[in-house]
Amino acid sequence: MPAPMHVPSTEDIEREIEAEFRDDARQALNRVEVEIENARSGATSGPAAAGALRKIIRSLTAQAPSGVLPSARLLLRRMDEYLGPLDDLTPVHLDDVRFFADRLEDALEGRLEGTEATARVVRELPLKRTFDIDFEVVIPRPVEVLLVLPDRAGAHLVERELAACGLRSTNVRIPFDAFEQAFRARPDLIIAGQEIGEMTGVDLACAFTAMPHTRDIPFALLSSYEWGHAALKDLPPRAALLKKGPRFGDDLALALTRFGIL
Repeated sequence: MPAPMHVPSTEDIEREIEAEFRDDARQALNRVEVEIENARSGATSGPAAAGALRKIIRSLTAQAPSGVLPSARLLLRRMDEYLGPLDDLTPVHLDDVRFFADRLEDALEGRLEGTEATARVVRELPLKRTFDIDFEVVIPRPVEVLLVLPDRAGAHLVERELAACGLRSTNVRIPFDAFEQAFRARPDLIIAGQEIGEMTGVDLACAFTAMPHTRDIPFALLSSYEWGHAALKDLPPRAALLKKGPRFGDDLALALTRFGIL
């Protein structure tokens, strides 16, 4: 009588998927190390190394399965965000990439388990260096700001203002992704636009306010509307309103002060 065929359980399949991703990630980290050393030695030019590293990280990010190793997936996303705009790599950039790679290895080896560890490490990650800001003068702060802004140009302007204050930021363009980011990274501030796709910034503010895990995170809405507009009638009163246009910088400074961030 033939032996019964073994049918893998859901847990078996998940463990196999996670193991395969760990192997892929370790191989990718080895390639990252080679690119760093080649760039340091001059065997590879800065622009070529930037392109190669970006390709490695984006390929691995695309392979990352949802539901497993959330800290590793978050770090990959931040590393991709850091490398994305870079056309060249200086020694400082290479040091930053090495730091990202070391933290990614920590996540793969289980040394960044839990939201507290994840929230701590994102505040230690290198600041994006694509802004014309002297970080010898502007002292980075251990503050994390989550942006929910579909427009890349608008997000860039907001991130630059935050970087000028020494604050690190990350942007998600799909509002539903903001929930995972908020739960994992526990940002010190969330800034969302009003028109962000399938929901509004007011919807997002209400959702975060309703959840015990996120209700204490300060929230600011970036909008062209004034207080009293019908579109803002459900905006939680604790939220700050950042007006688009010439007032934005002043509104942001007021919000950061009000929330005790500056």
